[in-house]
Amino acid sequence: MDVRKAGMARLFLAAPDLRACAWMMNSPAFLKLCVEYEHACLRRDVLRCSAEKDDEALLRSETECKSLEAAAIAYIRKQRQFSGLR
Repeated sequence: MDVRKAGMARLFLAAPDLRACAWMMNSPAFLKLCVEYEHACLRRDVLRCSAEKDDEALLRSETECKSLEAAAIAYIRKQRQFSGLR
């Protein structure tokens, strides 16, 4: 699975109601958000599994993931609202 698809899959787990939005596959902004989200999640996962815990770095990473997730979900919902796309 490539990075875009992995990020998209994670986003769809967070917001299952958005899965039917096929137009997103052609949105460069959305696809970039998917890539950034996946990279952030991978960094977070490494910190979660690290033998040497760095709670501050993990907290920053968790915050970054939630922020990217919220941005991607807001982007999709805004695009659907203004374009009539489903």
